[in-house]
Amino acid sequence: MNISALNTRIVFEKLTVTTDEYGNHGTKAEEYYSCYATVSGTGTEETAAGTTNPRETADFTVRWCAALQAVESDHFRIAAGGHLYNILYVNPMGNRHRSLKFHCDRVKR
Repeated sequence: MNISALNTRIVFEKLTVTTDEYGNHGTKAEEYYSCYATVSGTGTEETAAGTTNPRETADFTVRWCAALQAVESDHFRIAAGGHLYNILYVNPMGNRHRSLKFHCDRVKR
């Protein structure tokens, strides 16, 4: 792993479901962990129902740490560069506890 390539600050946000006084459910994001990562992104297009939809994905590679071992794709998201990314899956990169790769989809707002 090239340490000098870890040049982008990212924040892992933990998602929790909350309910208000009327029983409406909502999602609340709290900052969980912040670190530097290597970002490699790709943009693709999908055709569905006769329309072309752009899809922007990104891979975030970080150094392994115990705090990131608990990160799951269902309960966390990544904030980087003013954009939000939903985690699709986590790649432990050979289970050697050296690095983790998070494959993500950019959230459209």
